[in-house]
Amino acid sequence: MENYIYNSDVGTFTIVQKGLLQYELWIGEELLGEYQTAEQAAEDVATFNTDYVEWDRFRNELENFPTSLPEWTVVSEETPRK
Repeated sequence: MENYIYNSDVGTFTIVQKGLLQYELWIGEELLGEYQTAEQAAEDVATFNTDYVEWDRFRNELENFPTSLPEWTVVSEETPRK
């Protein structure tokens, strides 16, 4: 299973694969959403549409952030979640 990580100024976003067509978007220990693809989760981060106020408020202000999934770091080990 592939997981992805992005370290931002407000915290670490993680996209965790939970099954064939199930991904979760986390920041720290907070679950932000569930998606059918990792690309959809990364798109919500890129468009500041995560429902995480500390990140979403930077819309139109940040210049350095991943605009697509290939810009995230692939994590080879499985990240345990409760």
